[in-house]
Amino acid sequence: MRYLLCPILLAGAVAAQEPSLAARYPEDLGIAKDPAVIFTEDFETPDLQSRWQVVAKVGDDGPLAFDTQLKTVGRPGTAMRITASKGKNEGGSLYKVLKPGYDELFARVYVRFEEKAGAFAHFVKLGGDKDVKNWWVGRAGTKPDTWFMTGLEPVGYLTHTWPGKSYALPGFWAFYTYWPEMHSWQTENGESNGKPNPYYGNRFASAEPPVIVRGAWTCIEWSVKLNSAPDKSDGSQRFWVDGKLAGEWGPGTPEGYWMRENFRIRPDQPEKQKAFPGFRWRTDMGVKLNILKLENYVNEGTWKSTAGYAKEHPEYPLDLEQNTVWFDHLVVATSYIGPMAPAKK
Repeated sequence: MRYLLCPILLAGAVAAQEPSLAARYPEDLGIAKDPAVIFTEDFETPDLQSRWQVVAKVGDDGPLAFDTQLKTVGRPGTAMRITASKGKNEGGSLYKVLKPGYDELFARVYVRFEEKAGAFAHFVKLGGDKDVKNWWVGRAGTKPDTWFMTGLEPVGYLTHTWPGKSYALPGFWAFYTYWPEMHSWQTENGESNGKPNPYYGNRFASAEPPVIVRGAWTCIEWSVKLNSAPDKSDGSQRFWVDGKLAGEWGPGTPEGYWMRENFRIRPDQPEKQKAFPGFRWRTDMGVKLNILKLENYVNEGTWKSTAGYAKEHPEYPLDLEQNTVWFDHLVVATSYIGPMAPAKK
């Protein structure tokens, strides 16, 4: 979790709200039949293997469990609980290949962090791979060629905006992104110095990042739009929290500058600001959006971050042995989804 070790100063822009697909389907009833929807998951039926390519072990001995005791959003039902246990596992995940592949996708899911949740390493992802596999392919530390991946993740407690601020764990929402034109963490200009593992995810966070709330359901949605031609950087990524656009990076927005692997903004140094050019997610038009992952990943370094924060803030409730998150009401579509609409009266 390199981003917990040093402050980064970044920003995102806010645009006009889009029409909500979910508004047409109170409590999401019938939403799976909408022509824009390509996948849904409400965890009400146990045969996950029929809907996902890779499922971590579910049950008493595994990190995943169906939870019928927790009050869910909308109608009563089941949520997916994923628990990372220190010294036993690093959490768990669900991995889905989205066929035949798409040029733009939106993913919405409700999440709930346990009341004493600490730091997290990686969370939910959308990506694309020309040679997509029916299993997760890890490529940490490498620069993409015919693939890309972007995750919406909790970012830890140190200062990440300008002027500097401190955020209590689990922190705030931001993107962690691998793409063919990504910057390296090894040098200030973002170029590799030749040492191993030169490229870890680039960090994109809003100027006023949305803080993660523990002990309550939150609707998060993130989207990726691919570039329209191999030589164009007109791709984008956005995310919403409870229906409010909280970050957008695309052609012309926001203004900032690169420092190592982080896109920063500093109002006190306007001479450095340049409009973000947009993403060239692919140089081969055969690369499509075709990967979805829901994940609660907590590694040894993440546990150290939680322990460090607990030592500095003994009054702040933290579980130093387990980190639990719940997922429910996942929808993936080709247009903006929005939060679940309430039941009709």
